[in-house]
Amino acid sequence: MEVEMDAIVEKVEPGKLRGQKIAYARAGDMMITFDVIEGLLALSEGDKIKILVSDKRPESLDPFDFCGHGYLAAFRDDAELLSLWGILFLFKPPLGLKDNVKYYLCIKRM
Repeated sequence: MEVEMDAIVEKVEPGKLRGQKIAYARAGDMMITFDVIEGLLALSEGDKIKILVSDKRPESLDPFDFCGHGYLAAFRDDAELLSLWGILFLFKPPLGLKDNVKYYLCIKRM
């Protein structure tokens, strides 16, 4: 399983934790809400990004600004929550992720 999306960051706002921001991005009909941790990835409103979600590790991590791996943490009919060691990504509508499968998520600024 591999999904690649071109998205635009529509909004970035402060989170509740120190050093955390919440980004809201859109890729067509897909809304992606995710944590942005200070020092790991800097994003601003209007940034164009490429998001890769795959059950296989990318051959090279060099082209990406951020990569992590994790598991499906929660799902509903209208959304899925992917946790990369506590960094959360909410996909609405769902991508079709499965339980107990390790997923890699990588982001590249365009």
